[in-house]
Order: sequence, then C-alpha cells, then structure tokens
Amino acid sequence: MNMKEIHIDHNDAGQRLDKFLAKTFPNLGKSAMYKAIRNKKIKVNRKRAAFDQKLVYGDTILLFLPPDLLETRERQIVKLPDPQVVYEDNELLVLNKPAGLLSVKDAPGDQDTLNDRLLWWMSKTGRYDAKTELSFTPAISHRLDRNTAGLVLAGKNAKSSRELAEAIRERKIHKNYLAITRKRPKEGRIVLYLKKEQTMAKISETPQEGYQEAIMNVQVLEEKDGRVLSTVDLETGRFHQIRASLAYLGTPLWQDRKYGDPDGNGRYALQAWRIELEPLEDEKPTLDDPCAHLNEKTGSLIIELPESQRLSLNR
Repeated sequence: MNMKEIHIDHNDAGQRLDKFLAKTFPNLGKSAMYKAIRNKKIKVNRKRAAFDQKLVYGDTILLFLPPDLLETRERQIVKLPDPQVVYEDNELLVLNKPAGLLSVKDAPGDQDTLNDRLLWWMSKTGRYDAKTELSFTPAISHRLDRNTAGLVLAGKNAKSSRELAEAIRERKIHKNYLAITRKRPKEGRIVLYLKKEQTMAKISETPQEGYQEAIMNVQVLEEKDGRVLSTVDLETGRFHQIRASLAYLGTPLWQDRKYGDPDGNGRYALQAWRIELEPLEDEKPTLDDPCAHLNEKTGSLIIELPESQRLSLNR
C-alpha cells in the first residue's frame, strides 16, 4: 500500500472530489473510490472526506491505495496544423473553424479536429502543460457541424471553461450566422418547432409532442447571380436549426443536399461570423483587437470575423 499526496492547483479547484479523482486516476473505478473515501483511505487536508465536497486551491489530498489504482492518464498530443485564433485575452480564446473540419472526434482513431488543434497549439505555445496538469485538458466549449464554418469559444483554464459552459446552458451567448440560399428566404422573426430524428431535424409549424421551439431572426443582405446572402440570429440553438428551418420554408442553404438542394455537394454555405457574451468573471477583454469591441448599451463582449473572411456572394 502506497501513500500519494496531491496538491490542488487553480485548474483542479472548484470541482467535486469524486469528479477530480475520476479524471485524474482512470484505473480507480467508482466503487473502489467511494469505498476508499468511506474507509478514510482518501482524505482531504488529513481529514475525513466527502465524495461530493468541492475542492479549493491549496487543498491536499492523501490517497492510501495500491499503485496500480493511482496511475495517471498520459495525454496524447499530436502535431497538427495550428488553429486560426481570431481573439485571445487572459481567459478566453475564439477560434475560426474552417468548413470541412470536425469540431471533435466522431469515431475512434486518429482524426484531425478543431479540439485537437487547440490542444496542440496551447501545448506548443506554453499555454498548457500536460505533464503538470492533473485534471484539466483544454477543449472547445461548443461545436459547429463539420461543414459549418466560423467562430468557436474555448476557455484557457478550468474556471473559464466552466463559466462558458454555464453561459451556454443559460443561453447567455448569442451567435449570428451568415447563410447563402438559392432563393430569397422569409425575413423577420421565425418561430417553428424542431425534433431530432437520428441525423435529421424534423420541423413543425405548430407545437407537437417531442418538438422543441426553434426561433431565429432572418434579414436579407444581398442578392446576386441567383443566390441570396442573409444574416441569421439564433434565439435558440437546436440541432440543424438553420438548415432544417430554411429548407422547411422552401429556401434550403445553397449546396445543402441533405436538406433539399438537389444540386448540392454537401458543402453548404453557413458561417458563425459573430458572437456576443458577457465578459467572464476575471476576464480582461483585449479591446485593441480589431475583431473585438464592447456593446455600449449592455457591456457585452462582441467578437466578429474580419470582413475579408466573412461569407460573401463574391467568393
């Protein structure tokens, strides 16, 4: 029986003891963990611990367990192309995901994803050290579909990552999209109802069991050569909401074969070009960045893609 001592750092603080142990020691199963906590084989600050107690910076965990249960996970960081970082401050990163790139892995094995590009870049630039971090691994805070391009948020540490996740759950992050259709879409505030069925979204004009409200605002910007560029402001973030809603209304995205463009090749034209959110608790926004500014009325932070990279009818 060995004794292992762990000191809780900033990126480990703020989470439950059992969650921290599960991330840090993959060989320590749940039943063995809870039994060890009950039998005082795992202590916090040399006192009896509770499985759901919140860890704070500076806590010391003592583990009196066999060495094989206390092996840590070796994080594999693969060299990949650097992600395009549109904006960075002390807490937040905003990346530009190109169309065709997965946000996260969707199958076992080696895949190039935005999430792994983020991990590679943060490790390469010294923003993350896999050898010293026990439970925190950088990750994007939300996803875009493979062929949807645009802005994706990531926290630079565990605290900011948790705050972003909470803001997303509470719908405090607003995303605006640019979309190209073959016809002029319906404009204004559009209220429909959406249900996910396997890999497709089904739409209804009226409430039905199993359907969720799907609201978006559409404004046409430009028409040219049989195509139409519009802005889409989401009030809800449902599965394939923009693609399915526009298709239901008879104006599918240009090239979106899955949702009704018969001449499409699957590389549809949809881009998350603008994100607005309240600054995080300890965040110091970088307002000299040309891609960022504050909303004068609300104080929210706005990040936008440079105009040269926005979806356009001219490219």
